[in-house]
Amino acid sequence: MKVTLLASAAFAVPTLDALLDSGHEVSVGTQPARPAGRGRKRTQPTPIAARCTELGFEATELGDVNDSSGMDWITACQPDLVAVVAFGQKLGPAVRSAGSWGCVNIHPSLLPRWRGAAPVPAALLAGDKETGVCIIDVVERMDAGAILAQRKTPVLAKTAGELLDELSYTGAELLLETIDAMVCDDITRQVQDEDAVTRAAKLSGDDGRIRWEHTAAEVDGRVRAVSPKPGAFALLDDGRRLRIHAGEPLAAARGPLPGEVLAADGEGVVVACGEGAYRATRLQREGGKPLDVDAFLRGFELVAGARLGP
Repeated sequence: MKVTLLASAAFAVPTLDALLDSGHEVSVGTQPARPAGRGRKRTQPTPIAARCTELGFEATELGDVNDSSGMDWITACQPDLVAVVAFGQKLGPAVRSAGSWGCVNIHPSLLPRWRGAAPVPAALLAGDKETGVCIIDVVERMDAGAILAQRKTPVLAKTAGELLDELSYTGAELLLETIDAMVCDDITRQVQDEDAVTRAAKLSGDDGRIRWEHTAAEVDGRVRAVSPKPGAFALLDDGRRLRIHAGEPLAAARGPLPGEVLAADGEGVVVACGEGAYRATRLQREGGKPLDVDAFLRGFELVAGARLGP
């Protein structure tokens, strides 16, 4: 099948590899290279463009896939199917109808739960026990198309980064299965239940701020939801940020005020929460680098009774 892949982010790389490995004829469109580095004097290609270069061909940079040059390129590709994966542009009706088999998207959530820009962090912040990936039709409204296929995965203690990586491979596999089902005319489209829709807003830096009055489970969910970016943090008594990269929730008796350090040793920095406690095992002080707790405490004094702010 001739597949035009519109993709930019690292999440889409397994899909590109899978399509090529399975013998499909693939054309690739991506976002333009962006200024990067000190002084913004060099440009950095998207992860998809970089992967194409590694494989010996070039992705086509599309400033706006919907404009005349973008449509000329897509028309010349003569796609059977347009697949959109972490592309970063809204598609107009002409693009959506360019493929004779349609236009589909890989979305990393169990739709209709968590439509929007950051579905994996949203699932962790909400304490969801499972998440997954869907193949959906691309329609005018974001993430609102019919579901062609869906696969679930348990959240467990994974970070957003770990889950997104896992789902990138699951989504690639599921897309290949969906294409095979299309060829065999074995596709059932499930219309999304609009009453069950939840929204996943784009994360901001302040979403990493730990609120110690929350339960230990909620603190743990936040640390994992914002890993690797934008990153979780608390404030030291001098106002500097203490970044927390990993840890686990603990049961603890009520008593200490939220934010009080209960213990600081080689096993972790244990901080009281609104319910239970959180043990941080990998930390980073402002201007430093991430360290496991024993190395961190050798260079930074943090003792029981100290207070961490939100």
